[in-house]
Amino acid sequence: MFTEQMRLIEALNPVYTALTAVFDVPDEASGPLAGVLFSVKAGIDVAGAATTHGLKSLTGNVKQADAPIVARLRAAGATPAGHANMPTLNARGMHTCSELAGHTINPWDPAKSPGGSSGGDAVAVATGMVRLGIGNDSGGSLRLPAFLNGVCALKPSHGRYPQGAVLGQLDPAYPTQVMTVEGPIARTVADLRMVHEVVCGADPADPRAVAVPVSGPPVAAVAGFVPGDPVVEAAAARLAAAGYEVEPVVLPRLDEAAELATRMITTPIALGYAQFAAFAGEEVALNVRHLLEVRPGLDLAEFLAATGTRLAIQREWALVLDRYPVLLGPVSTVPSFEPDEDRRGPAALAAYLEATKLCEASSFVGVPAVAVPTGLRDGLPTGVQVLSRPYREDLALDATAVLEVALSPAASAG
Repeated sequence: MFTEQMRLIEALNPVYTALTAVFDVPDEASGPLAGVLFSVKAGIDVAGAATTHGLKSLTGNVKQADAPIVARLRAAGATPAGHANMPTLNARGMHTCSELAGHTINPWDPAKSPGGSSGGDAVAVATGMVRLGIGNDSGGSLRLPAFLNGVCALKPSHGRYPQGAVLGQLDPAYPTQVMTVEGPIARTVADLRMVHEVVCGADPADPRAVAVPVSGPPVAAVAGFVPGDPVVEAAAARLAAAGYEVEPVVLPRLDEAAELATRMITTPIALGYAQFAAFAGEEVALNVRHLLEVRPGLDLAEFLAATGTRLAIQREWALVLDRYPVLLGPVSTVPSFEPDEDRRGPAALAAYLEATKLCEASSFVGVPAVAVPTGLRDGLPTGVQVLSRPYREDLALDATAVLEVALSPAASAG
């Protein structure tokens, strides 16, 4: 069943370094997703494989059980093909380069970054090595690599899918608990929807996961869009042509939400920086030092205040989404960047965070978002993201199905 697919992986993976490990693939799987190969970010557990987080020292960290999202896909007949490259210890969300495997290469232009942190999965999908990739996202780590590689990604609502351990912690700190979510990367919106329908649902192993229907009742075809980006405005015009009532929107407290999202995440990092640096080494710690300089951790009073501010911003966004069931905006206002641009210093990292602030803010609020390619500009993919109400991923999927443009880099299997 998978002979030709595995030959493609054998031919392309040495060129693009999308996968850090290739699994033995059985042919006996059955179910609605039988015949579907998927990759899994190297920080997400697959039974019988080592969860390395990009570290050479963790190649013996073999897991006995699948993460819930992997288990649900496997139960539906899909087959994991390999672990995908990620930044070492996820310490570098802008670009995918690990101690274990090195740089993942953008198939559209090797001089450009494939993004991160789920960059290996995005490249494996874009080149046709696998049909699906499973990664995670706390500020764009699914959406940015999808955008830069011309594929689709779904960041679900907080609590939509049951999740496994993050960086080896079954019970991570509060910011990770409420902002990091696992989700799929695919070449089509239809495939995102297919995965969504399979992996939704409650699980006693993860009390955050709730039993909410996969889709909700029909709503008015009304969309808001964040003005100022020509790609977003062109996509808004296409939604209008498809029958949506479309209006420009100013998202409340966008900059504040984006900054607090990152500063809440860096708070436990800052508290444990000395231990992290000793474990990770100077090369990886440099990335974290840059991040802490740009977005320093909060003290106790600031952190407690931020938890209240988060609820206030969620309330304000809920009022906007009550008027506009879907919101259209950029994944990044920067169309591409070089692989090591983020290591040039704090100023370069700050510019990246500014360009992707809608990703950070939407993770802070916990709403779902779908990234979708919309075409090409100067030979590189363009794209947008569509946000929707909590647990209404179906609305974002409906809107992005109108917008998607199928793209294939030269490396693609077609």
